[in-house]
Amino acid sequence: MERRVLIAAIISLAIAVLYQEFVMKRFLLPPNATAPTVAEPPAALPPTAEAPQAANAPAAPAPGPEVAAPPSITGTDVVVDTELYTAVFTTAGARLKSMQLKDYATAVSPGSPPLQMVQYPVEAKLPLGIAVRGGQSLPTLSDSAVQYRADRDRIEIPANGSGSITFTGELGSAAVTKRIEMRGDSYEWALDASLSSPPAGYTELALGWEEGMNPAGPNAAEVVFDTIVVLQNDKLTRDLFTGLDAGKLIEGNVTWLAFTGSYFVAAIVPRAEDQNTLRVWEKRTDQTVEAQLLYPPGDFHAAADLFVGPKVPELLEAADHKLSKTIDLGFFTIVARPMLDGLKLLHRITGNWGVAIILLTIIIKVAFYPLTKKSFESMKAMQKLQPEMAKIRERLQDKPEEMNREIMDLYKRHKVNPLGGCLPMLLQLPVFFGLYSALRNAIALRHAPFIGWITDLSAPDRLGSIQLPFVAHPGIPVLTLTMGVSMFLQQWMTPSAADPQQQRVMMIMPLMFTFMFINFPAGLSLYWLTNNLLTIAQQYSINRTRQR
Repeated sequence: MERRVLIAAIISLAIAVLYQEFVMKRFLLPPNATAPTVAEPPAALPPTAEAPQAANAPAAPAPGPEVAAPPSITGTDVVVDTELYTAVFTTAGARLKSMQLKDYATAVSPGSPPLQMVQYPVEAKLPLGIAVRGGQSLPTLSDSAVQYRADRDRIEIPANGSGSITFTGELGSAAVTKRIEMRGDSYEWALDASLSSPPAGYTELALGWEEGMNPAGPNAAEVVFDTIVVLQNDKLTRDLFTGLDAGKLIEGNVTWLAFTGSYFVAAIVPRAEDQNTLRVWEKRTDQTVEAQLLYPPGDFHAAADLFVGPKVPELLEAADHKLSKTIDLGFFTIVARPMLDGLKLLHRITGNWGVAIILLTIIIKVAFYPLTKKSFESMKAMQKLQPEMAKIRERLQDKPEEMNREIMDLYKRHKVNPLGGCLPMLLQLPVFFGLYSALRNAIALRHAPFIGWITDLSAPDRLGSIQLPFVAHPGIPVLTLTMGVSMFLQQWMTPSAADPQQQRVMMIMPLMFTFMFINFPAGLSLYWLTNNLLTIAQQYSINRTRQR
């Protein structure tokens, strides 16, 4: 296989992975659709267990009446205050109305309020609601309009203590109870919900989490949640909010369901004895996204553990239930995790995440220097043979088999490996993409400053407030533009055996990468810029050594 074919394959793979992992997931498919102004009918729930559907298939509309809009009721607030968060429940539906994380600000600016985990609440559509469902002629009963009674209106939990709140109410003719237990030093909760004497004909209990959709626009707030993740049969099923318009039903062996984003998670983990028979129903409406655990017929007791907080690996591993899988490190997880651990170690030494990124890039570059040198020398050797290869192609252009045979003989006479310039690059790709994945999912980089105008390594770098085309946030992307210039210089210094037309095509790559990176987090741009500068330095050093 010719070198240019391998180069084309490597470049195509790089572009495909980068486009899929960063552009499609994070920028073209965010849940930023503005809510329609025309009212839509409420979405039908999936069928009851009396008419099961195939796993992972969109559920058909329920045969019975749809859920009627609940009457508006006014509840009183119940406040839970710990060292980690302040949570506010409302007695209207006994649902979570607000949860602010004290250690995580909404924005990087001074005085920014704590991050809100209940995003854009829509009246009664709040997390931790329950509903009961029955036969074809029975409407679904939701507790969104139930006026619960709470056993207290405020509780302060010290770091070494715990506390609980119990809500009681009536859902139709049934008595319903929700009890939530919390600890002062943890983002973990224990939820116990039960229904006694359900109305005749009602057979199923549903427990769910519901969030409002983020508004559209370049200045919209951080997308805290954009994906529903379900761990089923020890495998992850991920659904972007934007892909759930038709609804989705997942059946059996459900370990947990979670709302996730890059840095935060809200997970519901049912008790082990229920996991084999549970179903999960996911649905996006005009303003909200909801996921429900559907308990088997006749079981009106829902016990579950919850984790609502940051995706800190140590905290998720301590919570168990394999919740650390909510940190999406992609296909190169086996490489990304050591990269993330190394980044943390360097931060403990330097105290600056930007400097840690630079040092980690240097370490990786030094480790791969022998491969880089071999690749560069192989490309230089191929470049020297270019005139002879051009003569062979011109002389034997109508005899492809003979032409390839003579080219291979040319390689053998000069002891040149046509794959020598590409294989070292191919071996480095998993490390590069693993580091990309680690940087993209490192919550420690959120609101982490570097130098000067770069005050948040998890956000695109911007200097000033000028609004440029194709730039999602106002300001000049100085770091990204510098990265593009460095990539152009690197491409210009790289020896090539390709013809002039192919070389001109290759020089378009820096422009493409600059455009791709323009809305990426500054930490990723810093890594790529550092990598480019080190490659330029290596190429310059190798050139000088060969000229002596």
